[in-house]
Amino acid sequence: MAKAVGCLIVPPIVFFLSTALLCFRFRFTCPRIAWCLALTLLTPAGAAAWLAQKATKSGGEVGWARLAVILFSLAFASGVTAGDITYWYFSQPFFLLDSLTAYDQVRPAEVDGVRLMDAGRVRFAEGTRLATDMAMSFTSWDIYCVAPITSSEGLPSQGSRLNSYDLWAVGVNCCNSAQANFHCGEYNDPTARAGLRQVSAEARPYFRLAVQQAEAAYNIEARHPLFFYWVRDPQQEQKLFFEAAFSNWVLANGLHFGVNAFAVAAYVTLFAKASKDRDAHLIAALQL
Repeated sequence: MAKAVGCLIVPPIVFFLSTALLCFRFRFTCPRIAWCLALTLLTPAGAAAWLAQKATKSGGEVGWARLAVILFSLAFASGVTAGDITYWYFSQPFFLLDSLTAYDQVRPAEVDGVRLMDAGRVRFAEGTRLATDMAMSFTSWDIYCVAPITSSEGLPSQGSRLNSYDLWAVGVNCCNSAQANFHCGEYNDPTARAGLRQVSAEARPYFRLAVQQAEAAYNIEARHPLFFYWVRDPQQEQKLFFEAAFSNWVLANGLHFGVNAFAVAAYVTLFAKASKDRDAHLIAALQL
């Protein structure tokens, strides 16, 4: 009974601790320590392997020890994997954005990319808009879309242009590669006048290539391009990353607990059946 309880309780604890260490702020601030602590969660699997080896040498029952090795190892491996995926897709963008600076009343015609390199959330001044007629895209399986964030002072169609278009709204698969259009973020919301920094290192090179194509197509210059998602409330959009991370973390823990409990229940059922069959064969042999 104690062995069954151990196999039922310990793996979810290992999974919970490994995902918690690798999902949230502690990993962002102390990544090496977080990984070192996570690796210590291999201890239960190592202890179970030692007990299984000891039972094998002494001729004792090794079934539960072997099951514990499998469940403890799977809990660690799946916990580390789930934690790492959740971190890079959701938690890391949230904490990175939270560590950057928020700017208010920014005028695109008066600032350049160098002055806003540490920007995470930017609220632009009245009159700021997207120059969708200067949109561009770069296609590499997905379509990476860009459009300048500017004002009337930066619209060539109105006879004026900026020295450098450094602020760009971006999105993926929200424009047509063959046309100069941009349907990303809250582009059609007249109250949207803010940007949430794009922090994905994987997508950034493709956005840069799209900007380079825009430079050539519209005869403009972008010396220090920065990329933002065009939104109405950047703080609320940032919170969505953490909410997604937390919900995925809860879902992963619940799923693991259910799968682990099913595995233990299945083993108990099979073990009980095997014991009954063994006892039946023994009784039959004694009767003969």
